[in-house]
Amino acid sequence: MTTDTVEPERTLQDCVARGTRSVVRARHPVNAPMLDTWADALGDPNPVYRDAEAAAATGRAGIVAPPTMIQAWTMPRLSALAATLPQVPGYAPYLAGASAHEGSSKNGSPDGRSTDRETDNPAAAVHRLLTAHGYTARAATRCRQQYHREAAVGDHLTCESVLTTVSPRKRTALGPGYFVTTRMIYRDQDEADVATVDWTVLCFRTPEPPAGAPDITTPDAAASDVGAPSAPADPASPTPASGRTCRPLTAAPRVGDRTPVTTIPITPTFVIATAFATQDFYAAHHDADWTRTSLRRPGVFTNILATTGLVGGVVTDWGGPATRLLEVDLHLLAPNHTGDTLTLDAEVTAVTGDEVDLRVTGTNSLGPHVRATVRARVTG
Repeated sequence: MTTDTVEPERTLQDCVARGTRSVVRARHPVNAPMLDTWADALGDPNPVYRDAEAAAATGRAGIVAPPTMIQAWTMPRLSALAATLPQVPGYAPYLAGASAHEGSSKNGSPDGRSTDRETDNPAAAVHRLLTAHGYTARAATRCRQQYHREAAVGDHLTCESVLTTVSPRKRTALGPGYFVTTRMIYRDQDEADVATVDWTVLCFRTPEPPAGAPDITTPDAAASDVGAPSAPADPASPTPASGRTCRPLTAAPRVGDRTPVTTIPITPTFVIATAFATQDFYAAHHDADWTRTSLRRPGVFTNILATTGLVGGVVTDWGGPATRLLEVDLHLLAPNHTGDTLTLDAEVTAVTGDEVDLRVTGTNSLGPHVRATVRARVTG
């Protein structure tokens, strides 16, 4: 351990040991326009997110929110993200709006409406500390969501978050950094549990390129360097929504059954639309220039919340509108850069009564993008 990491690591572990919990309320109740925007951006055809009659036909009282959307309700505001990562040029107009009540970072932690002071949020404090020590890049690596019930239109959610672990400094393919994990418990206006989320982000330093390495700040060199397709996407390629259906199963699920294959062209519009729909304003999902120069990536890439939604969609497309997601646990691997194509499918690994376990995999030109397990209740 070098001297420049000793003091940060002590402070990081102090933040974990404090065990301070912050509770914030979502800025808005669960509402139909946000549900429609999310479903539109992800191309999700499940009618229970938009059509009250279709939802009622599945035994629900009305339109419900996609369970995989849970974190979108309390994602950091632009001003909060700007305060945590002020080195991002695109955030400059929002710095004036940042305040001590909006300090957060791209860790899924709530922000904005908390009555706690900024320094009282250990997760935000950890991200500020790591940023100050040069660990300015962020990459979400794992998300486990457990759903206790579906959120419905009108529910006003709160989120209680606590920093659970910060790893020792690790060497990773992206650069040296720390894995920061936060647990978030979402509750409704009656204090009933809605979802529990364990969320891990790698805070890392982008390494300097080796001598003679291609200039990744130009799109052509960047694409060839990472193996992504250098040709533009075929304009005749299907949009994310085309080809996806959400219909009830015609036979009881069995171990070994496979879902239809879902193919998603990763266009700039898809990356930005899904980031907006999930309320994720991290620059790597919309600012190609900053992503190339600061993260040394070939361009913008999809966020983990979009991948979570797509993973859940693989299961609900297959199981039909009555399907209830119970848990999604995923690990992100190779990123989804623009110009690439993501292919997803799943295999049933266990059936217990009406509960089904599936293993979902997603690949692109770089290899595996996501590996996930999903538990769902599937009925006719």
